[in-house]
Amino acid sequence: MLLLSTPWIKRISKRRNAIDWSSTIVFSTRWLSGLAIAVFGISPAFGQSAEIVGRPQLNEEEITLRVKVTTDGGRPEMRLGESNFQAIVDDKPVDIEDWRSPTETVPPPAWIVVLIDLSGSMQQADSSGVTKLQGAIQATRRFIAEMSDRGGDTRVAIVPFGEGGGDCGGYPVTQDAIADRFFPANDIKQQNLLDYLASQTPCASTNIYDPLKQAIRLLGDEENPNFYVPEDSPKPEPRLSVILLSDGYHNKPNEERDFQGLRNLLLRHENIVVHTLGYGLTPEQLGAKYGLGRPATREDIQTVEKPYNPIPDEEFVDLKRLREIAEVSGGVAEFSGDADEIAEALQVFLNALLGEYELVYLQPNAERGSKHEVVVEAKVNGETIQTQSASYTITVFGRSLPLVTRLSMTGVVLLLLGMGGVLPFWKWSQWLKQEAEEDF
Repeated sequence: MLLLSTPWIKRISKRRNAIDWSSTIVFSTRWLSGLAIAVFGISPAFGQSAEIVGRPQLNEEEITLRVKVTTDGGRPEMRLGESNFQAIVDDKPVDIEDWRSPTETVPPPAWIVVLIDLSGSMQQADSSGVTKLQGAIQATRRFIAEMSDRGGDTRVAIVPFGEGGGDCGGYPVTQDAIADRFFPANDIKQQNLLDYLASQTPCASTNIYDPLKQAIRLLGDEENPNFYVPEDSPKPEPRLSVILLSDGYHNKPNEERDFQGLRNLLLRHENIVVHTLGYGLTPEQLGAKYGLGRPATREDIQTVEKPYNPIPDEEFVDLKRLREIAEVSGGVAEFSGDADEIAEALQVFLNALLGEYELVYLQPNAERGSKHEVVVEAKVNGETIQTQSASYTITVFGRSLPLVTRLSMTGVVLLLLGMGGVLPFWKWSQWLKQEAEEDF
């Protein structure tokens, strides 16, 4: 039985006060997903879904929503039009005044950590003939260029990882090391770092969980104003994400324990999404290559204890674990065999991170201080799906009143001025005139 400790309950309560209910629902989904994996050893399948991302933005009576739509496996749906959406406010449909596709909107602010496996197996050639390291670097360059073209305030930290041993120093990952590598997508430092990584000779072993934990703990620091904005701030909430690119598996003892520790950490930080990208042959391809007659598993890997096993250590990629990590966090899992497919997978991740539709409508009968709830219906592949509700309150101060109200107030003010100023002055002038007439 999975129990929530008191500190965890307090943390959830704190986050509920800092973010909208959409994130609470995402947390519930993630918790149930993690429970299914932990108890039953299965990975839940996700169908089509839609969600209102972040808080509704208010500009007087104009309300702006950002909506994300995904299909099976959490992949972003980028091809919808305005007619596919309907906003429903307080149980009544409203007209959409303006609409933008994900490629037309200004991306929300985002902080992205890209973890690149630099284990020794990255020296091997992929199915296209280039080394995996070359393929990963080429794909990351395209990923950075695409982010730069989209604009917005996106910060990326490209971080190599790998555990050293013997003559290999490895690439240790710490929170400070990640924080120091956050640069805008178009910063020349990104290209300089990729040039440096391309010149390296990978030699480390694969430790997946420790680098992920460091990245999640950094992004999960709620005291950091870069990652978390106050509840009453007009600024949009930054998108926080980690992309893990690995061509291996976690080859340290107690792998199951380490996975459970990562899973629990992800459940505590429901606003951080991890996308995973496996680089190599699938278990089915490995099984066919080495004549197993079935998909390869961890039990088939050659080790010191089992040197007679058929699958070379450097060729096995733990697709099952990569999928589970992505699913627990609400991310996307991809698996690719060559550099072009790696670049396409990173494009999917980018769309999942920043691919949000923008809907604008006018609040009917907007009154200061009034509270409202909105849901959005989206038609996807012939099916109508609905978001969770999002609430907002019309601004009490700083918002213009409707024209009719302003005219009415102006009339009342003029009437009061007339009764309190003009009328007494007129009576006083009439009295002076009468007095003057009587003197003559």
